[in-house]
Amino acid sequence: MRRVSSLFILLFLFVLFACAGTDVKKTPSASDQLAPDLTLADQDGKAWKLSNAVKDYRTVVLAFYPKDDTKL
Repeated sequence: MRRVSSLFILLFLFVLFACAGTDVKKTPSASDQLAPDLTLADQDGKAWKLSNAVKDYRTVVLAFYPKDDTKL
């Protein structure tokens, strides 16, 4: 039993060291990019402009829900 547990520990350490040597690719983030200014209708039908919202708030989150309460 001791031999089996030693084998599992050795295998675990081998996998751990093998994963530690891999290179990680870093992709540029989209947070540095500016969103295009757009105008959308809100739930009341009034025009909502992104540039006006950015003036009032630092961060704006746009969430789109396809087929959510739409009349198709």
